Amino acid sequence: MTTKYHCYDSCNRCSGSNEFTVTDSLDGHMLECKTKCKDCDFEDYWAHGFFESSQNIESKCKTYSFKR
Repeated sequence: MTTKYHCYDSCNRCSGSNEFTVTDSLDGHMLECKTKCKDCDFEDYWAHGFFESSQNIESKCKTYSFKR
């Protein structure tokens, strides 16, 4: 099974580059962060591999995946 996860450093609206502030982590691994696009100023929230905005818009961010 392959799952695609959203890259937190890529804007979900325009694919631009995000600035981010970590809001939750565990043992040095980021779990959640607030993001703001450097290109279009879109603000979003990324948690556990997915953007909150993906519930309302078509995701345009970069993704990564791995097989389990």
